[in-house]
Amino acid sequence: MKLWVKICILSMLARTATAQTSVEAVVDAVFKNHPLLQAASFSTQAKKYAEKSALNLPNPEVNIESPTGEFYAVGILQSFDFPTVYARKKQVAQAETALAQVGQKVNENDLRYAVRQLYLNAQASAYQAVQWGVRDSLYHSIITAAARQFAAGEINFLQKTLVENEAAKVHQERLAAELKAAAARNQLILLSGLTDLGTLAPLLADTLGLKFSSASTDNPNVAYEQQAVQVAERQLSLAKSQALPNFSLGYLNQGARGTPLDYRFRAAVGIPLWTGQYQGGRRSAETEAKAAQSRVDAQTQSVSLEFANISTDALTALDNIRYHEREALQRSRLLITTASRLREAGEVNYVDFLRTLDEAFSITREYALQLQAFESARIKMLYFSGK
Repeated sequence: MKLWVKICILSMLARTATAQTSVEAVVDAVFKNHPLLQAASFSTQAKKYAEKSALNLPNPEVNIESPTGEFYAVGILQSFDFPTVYARKKQVAQAETALAQVGQKVNENDLRYAVRQLYLNAQASAYQAVQWGVRDSLYHSIITAAARQFAAGEINFLQKTLVENEAAKVHQERLAAELKAAAARNQLILLSGLTDLGTLAPLLADTLGLKFSSASTDNPNVAYEQQAVQVAERQLSLAKSQALPNFSLGYLNQGARGTPLDYRFRAAVGIPLWTGQYQGGRRSAETEAKAAQSRVDAQTQSVSLEFANISTDALTALDNIRYHEREALQRSRLLITTASRLREAGEVNYVDFLRTLDEAFSITREYALQLQAFESARIKMLYFSGK
């Protein structure tokens, strides 16, 4: 038992001696070079460049012809839409730029959530690896005691074999836990690019600043759908303006060579007679605007329901954590201490002793699972709140 205590103390000192890397430091490192965010940034830049093409005048037509059959005259013709069309196109382009910016925030929120969950997985794996290491060290000392008692004739071969079998299983669990912890750590290193990751923050229930109110108003996905409504409304305005007349201005001498300059210009107005096609475009845009608004309502409802479920999960896990910290963990330590003392006194056999140890360590495993469940729920709540 003294060896087990020393090992625990040394492991804690070793963990505190190394520089600690917080989850936000890992998130910042990922944000610096992740291709998903770079792609979102390029998309936003592309939309900003597209705003400059909102005017989009057709190229002027330069022609040479002989209107009288006596000489050639050079003419130029410029067509353009009704001025309102260009203003509406600019508004659509600006709304699409804003949509790309909100989409970039959605990508950032998704990536932040993924990194935090990966960090939590690494924390939980490291915690479990330490717990299995402590148990493995304890079982190693139990094997030594059982071998000595068997040599002294105090226990039979069956009890000695049972101890060795349980210790072997615990050792394999320790190796598996350490491999899992190393894999999770390597994933963090690969994703963040941090060669010197250091130690991770301890697995604790972080309740600081936690709010259980609705997150639909701050959710990036809801904001994206709301901005999509703005785009649809701007496109509807553009579709309505498409039915306005278009114009063309030009210069071409259609008369004799000496025709006065005032009579060499021409102007034309395009009359939107084919109302069917304009009505179809307008109705299509109106329907899309309604669909966009329905998607906002659906997304808001989905986020509200999911947030309510996650809040319940967080409160349930937090209640279990408080119970373990108040009673169960102390009971676990008491079980280990009492069972070890009774075993050393020969008042309990190894079958009951090992069963008691398994029950005691299952309490610590359950505590770790509740910590992970709470932190996972907390991370999801931050995700739905866009933080």
